[in-house]
Amino acid sequence: MAGALDALVVGGGPTGLTMAGELARRGLTVRIVDKAPEPPSDHSRALAVQTRTMELFRRMGIVDLAMERAMRVGGINVLLSDGQRARLPIFDFPELSTPIPGIFILQQFDTERVLASRLSGLGVTLERGVELASYTQDSAGVACTLRRADGSSEEVRARWLLGCDGAHSAVRKGADIAFEGDTYDDHCMLGDLIVDWPLPDGDIYISPSRRGVAAAFPVPGSHRFRVILIRPEPPPTHGAQVSLAEFEAAMREMIPVPFRVQQAIVLSRYRLHHRVAARLRKGRVFLAGDAAHIHSPAGGQGMNTGIQDAYNLAWKLAAVEQGRMPAWLLDTYEVERLPVARKLIDFTDRLFGLMAGHGPVGRTLRAIAPRLASRALGISAVQRRILGFLSQIKIRYRKSPLSVQIGNPPEHGPRAGDRAPDAVVRSAAGEQVHLFDLMRDAEFSLLLFTGPQADGGAREHARKLAAQLGSPDLKVLVIGALEGGGFADPDGHAHAAYGVASSAAVLVRPDGYVGVRSDPLDEGELRQALSRLFTRRAEAA
Repeated sequence: MAGALDALVVGGGPTGLTMAGELARRGLTVRIVDKAPEPPSDHSRALAVQTRTMELFRRMGIVDLAMERAMRVGGINVLLSDGQRARLPIFDFPELSTPIPGIFILQQFDTERVLASRLSGLGVTLERGVELASYTQDSAGVACTLRRADGSSEEVRARWLLGCDGAHSAVRKGADIAFEGDTYDDHCMLGDLIVDWPLPDGDIYISPSRRGVAAAFPVPGSHRFRVILIRPEPPPTHGAQVSLAEFEAAMREMIPVPFRVQQAIVLSRYRLHHRVAARLRKGRVFLAGDAAHIHSPAGGQGMNTGIQDAYNLAWKLAAVEQGRMPAWLLDTYEVERLPVARKLIDFTDRLFGLMAGHGPVGRTLRAIAPRLASRALGISAVQRRILGFLSQIKIRYRKSPLSVQIGNPPEHGPRAGDRAPDAVVRSAAGEQVHLFDLMRDAEFSLLLFTGPQADGGAREHARKLAAQLGSPDLKVLVIGALEGGGFADPDGHAHAAYGVASSAAVLVRPDGYVGVRSDPLDEGELRQALSRLFTRRAEAA
C-alpha cells in the first residue's frame, strides 16, 4: 500500500470534481475515482446552473470557461390555457447583489468538463473504471479496496473518504447510513426535441393542465428543448419504450400551443425519488451531492446543491487537516448542509404534490394554477422570493456555530450566516473593483467598514487595526478609506449592501458566507471570535 492520501473522493460527477479540485487547490493530496468507464449520457442529467454556483465558479477561477459554454435563460413562463404566457424575467433584479445574475443552461457534460479542466494543473486525474469495493475506518484514517474493470484490485489508505457517488452510493451503504424517503408514483417522460412552435428560444416554459404538468427547458441549438412530462398516473410496465407518437399525444394534452416535432433526439421514461441521508458524516467518512440527497428536479436545484455541499466541506477539511482551524469545524458541515437538503426536499415535495397530485383536487389545482401564476408573477415581492429560491442566494446558516453576531444585527444587509453580497468600491488608483474580486484569492476576508460619514480618526483606526489583524490566513480590507491600501465607497453602495450604519467588521468565509459580524465594531469581541476560529492565532495569543 502506497503512502496515505489526505482524501479519496469517490464519484466523478460535478460534486466529486468540485471536491477534488478544491481540496487539491488548497494543497491536500487527493485521488478521485469513478466506477463508470465513460461519462453517462447527458440527455437525462442536470441542465441548470444557478447564480450561487456561478459565484463559486468565479472563486474557483473557471467562471469565464463556464460562461463560454452556457446559455443565459431570458425568463420563466407559465402557459395559460389559451396559449398566452405569464412571464418572469430572470436577471432584472439588482437587489440580488451579484455580478452574475440569472439561470444558465449548461449541460452536465459541459459542467463536468469545466470542473475537470483544472484538475491536471493541480496534479489530479479522474480515474474512470475504478470502483470502491469496500472500506474500513479507524481513528486515523480509512483503508479502502479499489477494483478495476479488469478485475484487479488496489489497497489505498486515506485520512478521509468522501462519498460523491450518487444515489446508489457505495460510500453511504458502507457507512450504514439510512437513505430516508420514497419514490413518486407518477408517470414521467423526457424528450430531447427539436420542435417548431410559437414559443421563443431561450426561455423556460411550464404548463400545468388537468392531465399533468409539462416543462420545456431550452438547450443550445435552434428550437431545441428538453421537454419533461409528468402525468399523475401509475407508470407503465418497467422497461416499456416511449414512442414518438405517445410522447406527442401526451404533449398535445398538456401544452396549449400548436407544435410540430421536427426531431426526437432522445425519448425516455424515468422515476422520481425524494430521499435524504440521516446524517452526512460518520467518523472519517462524509457524504455530498446525490449520495446525500435526491429530489424532484423542480427549480433545477440538485446539481447546484451538490456543488455547494462539496465547496462547503472542502475548505473546512483542508483548514483542519493543515492545522489552521480547530477540528470542531468539520461538525459544521452537517449542521449547515443537512437542513438545506431537508428544506429543499420538503419544498420540492410539496410543490410536486400540488402540481402533480392525483385525484380531483390535483386536477383542479393544475386547472387554476396558470391564472393564479399570471397574477402572482406581476408582484415584485413574489418575483424576488422566486428568484431568491432559484438562485440559491437566500440559503443561510444563521444557526451554525460558525456564525457569530456581535452587537445588534443589521436591519438591512447580511447577518452572520448569510451570503455576503457583492458591491463595487474604488481603489486608490481610481479604478472600480468588485468586492467579490478582492476576496476571490483569499481564504478568509475581513471587511472593516469605517462608516458612511467616517472622519479621519475612524479611518486611521481602521487602517491600524487592519495592519494588526492581517495574516496569511486572513486578508483584511478597509472599506471607506483610501489610506493604507483601503478602498473608497464614495456613493455608499458597499455600506448599503452590507447594511452598515456606522462602523462594522464583517468576516467573510471562503465560501462567501458571513462568519462573524460586529455592529458596531467591537475590537475586543472581534479578536476573541477570530482566536476561536484560527488555531494559529489562538496559539499566538
